[in-house]
Order: sequence, then structure tokens, then C-alpha cells
Amino acid sequence: MSKRMSDLLNLEIINVFNGDKYGYLGDCEMVFDRTNGNIVGVQVYKSKGSLFSFKDNISIEIPWEDMMKVCEKTIIFDHKI
Repeated sequence: MSKRMSDLLNLEIINVFNGDKYGYLGDCEMVFDRTNGNIVGVQVYKSKGSLFSFKDNISIEIPWEDMMKVCEKTIIFDHKI
């Protein structure tokens, strides 16, 4: 099964290890290997803070090999953070 990049942008990223959601792939940064162009990982941003305080965005890089499954609406990965 092949997917277009435009189809992947709307997939929600979920960590099966702890159930955390990291937004959508379209809001993240893809990390590529400069030598061969392969995807190395995905850089996601996790917001910390409450409704009444300023939010800090924490950047987490998830290795591509931790991606377990690309589903119809989600990307599921297993990564201990």
C-alpha cells in the first residue's frame, strides 16, 4: 500500500508506550539523512504548561525505526521518552 505525502500530513502521531499524542505529521519536522535521502526520524513538539500559563514546546526526535504502523488516521510508534 502506497501513500502520498499529502495523505501523511493529516496522520496523528501516537506513542503506544505511554499513550501520548504528539499532534499531526504535518506539524512536525521530518529528519533526513543527507547522504542518501532516507528518513531518519521525526521531530515532534510536546507542549508543557497549563491553560493559564505560558506553554513551553519541548522538541523530541523519534527515530524512524521506532515507527510501528502507519494506519488510516494515525502513525503508531513505540519509543520510551
